[in-house]
Amino acid sequence: MILALTAGCDNVEWGGASIVLQPPPPATVGADLEVPEDSLAADSEVPPPPLPEGSVLYAGTRAGATLSLYPLFEFRGDSILPLSTETDAPGYDAYFARRRMAPGTEFTLFADGVRVGTLVADTVASVAGWCVPRTAAVGVPELIPAAAGATRFLALARGSEPEAQHAEGAFPPPLDSHREASRLLAQTAIMQQSALWPDDLTDARADLVVTRTGPGVEPSIASTFMFRDRLAVEDPGTPVAYSLFVMGSPRLQARWGIDYVWYRRVGDDGKGAPRFFQQFDWDGDGRSEVLLEVMGASSRWAAVLENADGAWSAVYEAGCDPEAGPSGA
Repeated sequence: MILALTAGCDNVEWGGASIVLQPPPPATVGADLEVPEDSLAADSEVPPPPLPEGSVLYAGTRAGATLSLYPLFEFRGDSILPLSTETDAPGYDAYFARRRMAPGTEFTLFADGVRVGTLVADTVASVAGWCVPRTAAVGVPELIPAAAGATRFLALARGSEPEAQHAEGAFPPPLDSHREASRLLAQTAIMQQSALWPDDLTDARADLVVTRTGPGVEPSIASTFMFRDRLAVEDPGTPVAYSLFVMGSPRLQARWGIDYVWYRRVGDDGKGAPRFFQQFDWDGDGRSEVLLEVMGASSRWAAVLENADGAWSAVYEAGCDPEAGPSGA
């Protein structure tokens, strides 16, 4: 997901996740605490699944002065691995929280491809709304002035982050030229997909983000358009509804070109409406990855776009409904 907000952005309401604070488990400061194995499941003799060996990426959402960090997945180099769930082992969520998100755990925060601050976990909270409910780390972030208005972040536990990229030039604001470019890119994508035309493309645009995916490069745009639906966790009530996500970048002679298209029609694949959440080179390979927040009929989940040899593609989607993947170009 990301405005004097995470990347320049229009229309950025968070899609209704609820957060319930709960008392933190007993802990001492640190990222990996010793916890009795029988704390995983009181009546189970099965040992808990191993904790992630690689780094864990967190999605941060800010409400007022408080930031919550939801654990998304493990990554090892270019490989993305799902975290264990309560289905795998009842009690694992609390086990992970005690070992990796205990009060005093430090996280490094990123937005628009740059390091923007830190968070020290004060407590943990139960976060609903994602397709896999998990406990989140909660605290008050310390941010650089440029990110003071940001609401969406990526985070890594301190000590596991790669070298941060540029700070200069981050957070470009959306201009009228970006809005017009997003409209023209959507026109092209609609024709490519043979999709139904909205009555008004400007009204159909539900989200627009401007972001700089590397030092010295021109800003790119990422925009979501909705047809007979809203960019929210809700059932559109009609099979003809669809979502269209378009990423584009500048070309020669002030023109824009399409870098990636996600098109999903509800009647074909079920609802899966993405929006740009954040981007950062979290695996340290020199190329930014893009995290998408995908809205379904009853929950939300994450997807990842990666740029390989100049072409963007979807490399991960953590949908919990038995739906087909996105149509990408």
